[in-house]
Amino acid sequence: MKFVRYADDCNIFTKSKRSSYRVRDNAKSYLERKLKLKVNMEKTEARKAVGSTFLGFTFTTYGKKGKLGYTIPHEKKLKKLEDRIRLVTKRNRGVSIEVVIRELNSLLRGWVGYFARGSIKIYLTRLMEWIRRRIRQYLWKQWKTGGNRKHRIRQLGMEEWKLRKWKLGSNSYWRMAKSMNYLICNESIHGRYGLVDILGYYNKLHAVRMEQDGMVLDFRYHSLFG
Repeated sequence: MKFVRYADDCNIFTKSKRSSYRVRDNAKSYLERKLKLKVNMEKTEARKAVGSTFLGFTFTTYGKKGKLGYTIPHEKKLKKLEDRIRLVTKRNRGVSIEVVIRELNSLLRGWVGYFARGSIKIYLTRLMEWIRRRIRQYLWKQWKTGGNRKHRIRQLGMEEWKLRKWKLGSNSYWRMAKSMNYLICNESIHGRYGLVDILGYYNKLHAVRMEQDGMVLDFRYHSLFG
């Protein structure tokens, strides 16, 4: 029987469904009777490894025999991140865009640093599109008037003839944010305002984690069969 534990979180792996129920009940009995610990049965379950969670990760597979599975963040962790981003980029916060970007960068680096082992490239691509739109919305609200908006966009390098095509006095912030890719491009958000390239950051960390995992697997294989 194999198990993995971190602090008070533990996963125990058995070969059959019947064994999983027996081990769960025996472990609960031992922890509560011998060690006088309270087991939270709402978080305790006997189930297949695929779809189970540990430390915020959900285990899944590619659906092919002989191929290693992979992990993704649990849905609750994704929602918690997105809720936090909504608070940081709330358009009526009344702080400078520099403060917003700094808080975003810290939040994203910390979250990706923890979940870098997971398969989240597609999720991060969509997340960054959403974040950039929220930043555009924040800037549009912060710039307030059509005149100031023109001035700010000129500072980003937009040509005058292109500016004339846009009605810059609109206060439909979210709708304008969707169509503002043309006025405030991704390069400006990352280059001028300093939003972290979280995909590049993730790719580097993910490669390191996968290499470390490969070394651990090789070591365990050779220890057993070498």
